[in-house]
Amino acid sequence: MLTLAIFHVYINIRHNRPAFAFIIPSRDVNLLAQANPLFTISPMSLHLALNHKKFTPLFWTQFLGALNDNFLKNSLVLMITFKNVQVFGLGAGELVALSGGIFILPFFLFSTHSGQLADKIEKTLLIRATKIGEILIVTLAAIGFYFEFYTGLLFVLFLMGVHSTFFGPVKYSIIPDLVPHTQLTAANAYVELGTFIAILVGTIGGGLAINFGGSLWFIITGLIFVAVLGLWASTKIPPVRVGQPDLKINLNPFPTMFAFGKIIREQKLIFCSVLGISWFWFFGAAVLSLLPVYGKDFLGAGPAVITAFLASFTVGIGLGSIVCEKLSSKRVELKLVPIGSLGISVFLTDLFFVSPSWTADSKAPLSLLLFFQHFEAWRIFGDFFLMSVFSGLFIVPLYTLIQQRSRSESRSRVIAGNNILNSVFMVTSSLLVMSLHLMNLSLPQIFLVLAFLNLLFSIYIFSMAPEFLQRAIQREA
Repeated sequence: MLTLAIFHVYINIRHNRPAFAFIIPSRDVNLLAQANPLFTISPMSLHLALNHKKFTPLFWTQFLGALNDNFLKNSLVLMITFKNVQVFGLGAGELVALSGGIFILPFFLFSTHSGQLADKIEKTLLIRATKIGEILIVTLAAIGFYFEFYTGLLFVLFLMGVHSTFFGPVKYSIIPDLVPHTQLTAANAYVELGTFIAILVGTIGGGLAINFGGSLWFIITGLIFVAVLGLWASTKIPPVRVGQPDLKINLNPFPTMFAFGKIIREQKLIFCSVLGISWFWFFGAAVLSLLPVYGKDFLGAGPAVITAFLASFTVGIGLGSIVCEKLSSKRVELKLVPIGSLGISVFLTDLFFVSPSWTADSKAPLSLLLFFQHFEAWRIFGDFFLMSVFSGLFIVPLYTLIQQRSRSESRSRVIAGNNILNSVFMVTSSLLVMSLHLMNLSLPQIFLVLAFLNLLFSIYIFSMAPEFLQRAIQREA
């Protein structure tokens, strides 16, 4: 919440609006504005996130869900990494990569069902059902953490993936029903910002949970409390019209996948946007799965340093999302997509060329203070942060374009089809990272491979849809 407040103050100051409009009553804000021009404001504020009757409940519902997802995932990943856990004969590096694949496997298996349900039934009912399921899932997670049952926790991670599979399509497809089209980019920017702030808070919480003894009950109560709070927030989302109530649900996922693919390919820009989003999750999943091992083995850093890197990654994407909203000015600014892609490759490449000047010792990991005494540490940290800022510029226009250009009666299925392709890309990413580990490539070499693949994929996408290199797309009548 503090981070959200800081962003709000910054945005308001930049736009000559009252810096503390959401904290201070409007009458007092006006008095402050008269006393000091610093408190004068602009149309851009956190009204959507904090004071919009329809959108605010959705914002906090998805925020709390993302918080729980990442608190659970990061606690588990760091426990596996620093306790050298082995499951099914796999070591820490392979298990971390595998856990990413386990989480996103349900997107491939069940996205066809979630997309059809989101178009057939009233969306707020589906949202509340997923929140009830989340409470049951985190209860199982609490049991797994208490008994240190890592095989069971991997299964819980799969269940959380199922939860996210059913929440994802309805989360994005309901936004055009809650806000006017002129606010779509802003709404998506705040969803991305909220998601990645939630990732930040969940990441820090997970890092603290394994860094200090006696925090087991913090994990257990935190997971359940946040899930209950998310259910409460979901009850405040107003009902919306049903997309296609007469839609017949096909339980066989495979022919439905082809049907979703046909809907997505109806418009080239939507298809290319889906490919771009899937690619974002490909390299994002790869980078995040590499980061704990990169920090521990290559940099010789402790959990606090890895948590700081994960925090920089999430804050950077949130900041990039807000910058994208600022530059778009109520349009879908597609030219930001190639700029974002180029920035990603540049900073991934620099991670190949920079090496620590100190000797990494996993038995005596560096604290946060000792780590940042080195110049190379700041360069590496900057690479991760700036790469994530450009990622925010890359992803927001793509999501907004899908919502704006897709037909309302099939929008949930378009987003579900997007999730299916996302899952395929992320599973492929996990397999690629595991393969590169088995080929004994160093971690910097893996970053270079990702930078090169990102460049090739970007050239392919932009050659298919040169509109990404042209001026902003205005909303169609």
